[in-house]
Amino acid sequence: MRRPILLLALIACSLALAQAPDDPNSTRGYLRTGKDLMFCLDKQNPMWRFEQDMATAIAQSLGRKADFFVHRQPLPSVDTAAQPLERTEMLRLFAHRCDVYPGLVGSTTPAFDYPADEQMFATRPYLKVSYVFVSRVKNIKSLTSLPKNVPLSMELRGLPAYFMYTLRNGRFTERPVKTAARLALDLKTGKAKAGLLFAPQLYSRSPNPGKEGMYVGPVKELPNMTWYVIAGVRRDRPTLRQQIDGAISRLIRRGEVAKLLTKHKLANPFIVPAAPNDTRPQSETFDEN
Repeated sequence: MRRPILLLALIACSLALAQAPDDPNSTRGYLRTGKDLMFCLDKQNPMWRFEQDMATAIAQSLGRKADFFVHRQPLPSVDTAAQPLERTEMLRLFAHRCDVYPGLVGSTTPAFDYPADEQMFATRPYLKVSYVFVSRVKNIKSLTSLPKNVPLSMELRGLPAYFMYTLRNGRFTERPVKTAARLALDLKTGKAKAGLLFAPQLYSRSPNPGKEGMYVGPVKELPNMTWYVIAGVRRDRPTLRQQIDGAISRLIRRGEVAKLLTKHKLANPFIVPAAPNDTRPQSETFDEN
């Protein structure tokens, strides 16, 4: 009987070692106590330069220095699809790399959860961003006015495509594309005549789409087309989350967030600073209390 017991003990010990806080594959990590704030930077985010400046402004508002860990480099081509940020990956980043992960997109309703809700504090939102309807055809300014002989370009696995196939199936001619970057480029060059696209993807490549022959308007016919941009914080850092929330509020009220959008040529009706009273909705699957 001793050998099975010894074997089980060895297995348990191995599992414990595998999840030690200093193991890079673990989702637990030692609490960082340095003065500087370490931000994860995702260069696959089309607004990453804005996010870097926003993180720096947050840190300065708290009297601290911002340092950066580049989590992901820019994609090699417009046809390379970005991989979603999964829960385990995010927890490992919080455990070993960063205090704060800015630039996360979160729903303005509790119907959609964040990638690591159970282990992440979400800050208050600092931006509101929307999906947009883009048209290069005169007098076509909405899904309602889009005839079936004008194909609608959408990212194949994007949220607008999901709602179009669910709510408006058979009422449009589809032109699916693999990536949002490809869609933005096709609209810019005229290869696509109409499309549904996340505003940061469009405006990061075409700061003034009107001058490039594109009409841009809101998507009124589909739900959940406006989202918050927030930052994620390790769940064992509630005080840090409160401090960052305060910094974000100050930056919004002082107009600093709007100035950063203008600096990066992102100021438009579909990428705007969050309101001072905007708050992240509580998740349907996790009670923060």
